[in-house]
Amino acid sequence: MLFVFVGTSFGQKKSKFSRSIQQSDADLLENARAIHESDPSGAIKIIDNILNKKSQNSKKRDGLNLKVEANAYILLGDINSNIDQIDLAIVRYQRALQVLEKSKYSLERKTAYYKMGSMFLRKKDATTAKTQFELCLDIKEDQKMSQLCEEGLVDVALLLGNVEASFSQIDKIDSNYKLDSLSVARIETQRAQGYSQNNDYTNAANSLERANTNMTRKATKKEIRAFKKAKKELLDNNKISNSEKIDVATNTLPTIERMEVLTELAVLENLEVASLYEKENELKEALRFIEISKEAINESTSAAAIAEVYKKSAEINQKKGSVNTALVDFEKYIEAKELAIEELREELDRNVAIVKGQQKIDIGEKDISIQQKEGELLQSQVSSQRWVIGLLSLLLLGSLIFFYFINKNVKAKRKANQLLLLKSLRTQMNPHFIFNALNSVNNFIAKNDEKAANKFLSEFSKLMRKVLDHSQKDLVSFEEEMELNELYLKLEHFRFRDKFEYQFEKNINVNTYDLEVPPMLIQPFIENAVWHGLRYKDRPGHLKVAVNEENNNLIVTIVDDGIGRNRSKELKTSNQKKYKSTGLNNVSQRIALINKVYNKNYEINIKDANTSENGTGTIVSIKIPI
Repeated sequence: MLFVFVGTSFGQKKSKFSRSIQQSDADLLENARAIHESDPSGAIKIIDNILNKKSQNSKKRDGLNLKVEANAYILLGDINSNIDQIDLAIVRYQRALQVLEKSKYSLERKTAYYKMGSMFLRKKDATTAKTQFELCLDIKEDQKMSQLCEEGLVDVALLLGNVEASFSQIDKIDSNYKLDSLSVARIETQRAQGYSQNNDYTNAANSLERANTNMTRKATKKEIRAFKKAKKELLDNNKISNSEKIDVATNTLPTIERMEVLTELAVLENLEVASLYEKENELKEALRFIEISKEAINESTSAAAIAEVYKKSAEINQKKGSVNTALVDFEKYIEAKELAIEELREELDRNVAIVKGQQKIDIGEKDISIQQKEGELLQSQVSSQRWVIGLLSLLLLGSLIFFYFINKNVKAKRKANQLLLLKSLRTQMNPHFIFNALNSVNNFIAKNDEKAANKFLSEFSKLMRKVLDHSQKDLVSFEEEMELNELYLKLEHFRFRDKFEYQFEKNINVNTYDLEVPPMLIQPFIENAVWHGLRYKDRPGHLKVAVNEENNNLIVTIVDDGIGRNRSKELKTSNQKKYKSTGLNNVSQRIALINKVYNKNYEINIKDANTSENGTGTIVSIKIPI
């Protein structure tokens, strides 16, 4: 009896200790959930720690362990969803469902199905999304989650263009669920999308207003994103007059009480109203809403949103003739754009850290799998060598398949990182380019030549619209690129008209409207020819830009008879010698990345026009594959 008593006491202590560890894991998971948006890498480290503990006690897993493990994978899926890694998020939610298979934790299973349905909606896969939401509804508990899955079916109907089915589903939700204010906002947002698809402007506008009225401080990014999407669909409708669009935009602005919480939305929505008034040429009203946007800016507002506000402010002030105010706004736009580039770099670093953390978990999962299989082999005491060889072969095959998919995943992530870097480099061109162009404006102002400054600024605004439009694209047509260069060279000649003349030649038969090239590919070399070659000449020079066809390639040749590269280096100050051309260096990096990512063969060759010791002039040739 004494033996039994001692054994029971020990078992009770062990059970309490086990529950303590499990509770600690649950607390850790809550900590990870609390920081998964602000510090995703930190959250992943916590999750990795939890999953490592799970693997060490895999033989003694109980319900609580299963629940924690499943929620850990669900949280990993949420982190992937936040950085638009949709496929990886789906894999995590599927892993959670595998953990919960045949378990009693139906709420977690229901949550995983709902989140998977949402991911397939983002992939525009309506059929699979519908299946996930229906599986969610098959689990008969938790009214709130059921309502969200019913709302998911509304989005499926809207994605399929079946407006009547979406309205029928909304009526079902209205009848079967008690809706709080935020739920009403979501439903009215969906209703507005349906009316927009039916071109029913009045009802769409009314639904958007009701959605805006019911949008509370607890609104999530997903709910705000859906509201903005519905509003954009309505405002993009060409059958609606601009004055009607103004009514919609002003009636759906965030209320004063929610300005602090929805600051980014307040900034951008007021900016949208300003743009609509600008189309009506009501510049005073447009500037009023620009000022509201500026007042809504705080420390949480993204640099990209701030840049958009000052860009629009500069454009409107320029139209009003307020040149100095426009220049101040342009300078603030440049500062904000540079900060936006820095934020993009930080986001890239953060995403790389997230991917590395996830890879560590994946590798740990593989190690766990190998350990478990090795333990099973030792315990089973396989009697036949044939079975041993068979099991080892299966293990080897599984490892090869695993590393194949790991390698494939790494390559995909590497390409995604290269695309992010390419976007960052492309975005860097704009502040550099705008800064150089603004120097020209400052030069006219310094000479008190207001007429020339106004004329230059008018042409400069056209060029800026093209540059800013191109900055949103990875590739533009060759014709658009050449139009931008012609406009740029026209401006430079306007400033240095006593320094050089120029000409464009096109000796090709191929259709270049369908040929796409990286934006701002040619401009830095034209800029280099003018600023470092031609403007230092004692007498007027000449610049020629020619386009020829050769061996299924376009050859763009930029020839100048400037002072040449050697003489240019001698004229540089000590500070200039330390400076490396942002434009040319940026183009070189972009060309290397584009050749790698898109499997192209762009080539750039720079040489002296005259090879003698005192040679003058420079020839730049750019090979563009057709």
